[in-house]
Amino acid sequence: MSYPRVLITTYHHAFLVKGGGEYEIFSIADTLKQQGLIVDVYGPYSRSLDDYDVVLHFSVHGGGLELLEQVKEANKPIILWPNLWVREGDSVSPDLISSYLALSDAVVFKSVAEKNNFSRYFELPEEKCRDINICVDGSYLNAAPPDLFKTLYGLDKYAIWFGVIESNKNQLQAVQVLREKGIKLVLVGSARTKSYLQACLDAGGEDILVIPNLPYKSEIVRSALQGAMFYIEVGHEPAGLSAIEAGLSGCKLVLSDSEWSREHFGDNAFYADPKSKESLSNAVDAVLAADLSSTALTDSLQRFCLPKAADPLINILQSFTR
Repeated sequence: MSYPRVLITTYHHAFLVKGGGEYEIFSIADTLKQQGLIVDVYGPYSRSLDDYDVVLHFSVHGGGLELLEQVKEANKPIILWPNLWVREGDSVSPDLISSYLALSDAVVFKSVAEKNNFSRYFELPEEKCRDINICVDGSYLNAAPPDLFKTLYGLDKYAIWFGVIESNKNQLQAVQVLREKGIKLVLVGSARTKSYLQACLDAGGEDILVIPNLPYKSEIVRSALQGAMFYIEVGHEPAGLSAIEAGLSGCKLVLSDSEWSREHFGDNAFYADPKSKESLSNAVDAVLAADLSSTALTDSLQRFCLPKAADPLINILQSFTR
């Protein structure tokens, strides 16, 4: 069976503020290209729709529905990657999700927790469901110059967090807790709103450093992770690729306690209730006291490393090649 030609699409304003999801789109494209597939991300420089065998659509944001309707009209198979985590009280339209599901030929989930969460809120056609893996570049296992990041930014001891800075991610609480303990927090990412960023800066004082971006998969990122006291991500939704990458780098982890976190990290991370400053404070105390001599975390996460981890997604894409 020949490899399919794949067009990756998403909603039209996704890249105005790049976060984990947007970088994951680039990662998916790079991953598939490295395995021999022809892959483009939709935009001015992508080819005509007729030149693709299958469309992989990322996200169920309303801004992408009209695009998929055009794709369906052209009789192209659609694989939907929802990338959605719903919390109680979130305003997500069931009708919108139903429209996405009706247009799709398959729906992919990269964890049991994600699938369970989705099906809890929406009627999910089981016959369309497909299981794939999180895919992470194996370069995070490689050592970086230990003082590269620290020297560049004038740092000594610090915790680090990668991702969009916004209230749903809950950075402000982490800033407050870590400042009380005298720990500098490095936030790497763009802010969704200036007001939330300013609240974090005001709360952190001298104990916060914000870096808008660092080159993805770069030596400086590996140095930043490998030199950190621990990686922290305690948002109101599950962590993502950055937590996996941090764990592969040998970084200790403080994460929100959730079904997703337990599925991926088991007993090899430290967990906190994102709604409780006391819980987060206790988790930080625990991670600081922990011995990092064990390789259990790094070993357990290698199942997500490329190229093997991409096989399920490639097999699904191949099944829609005509």
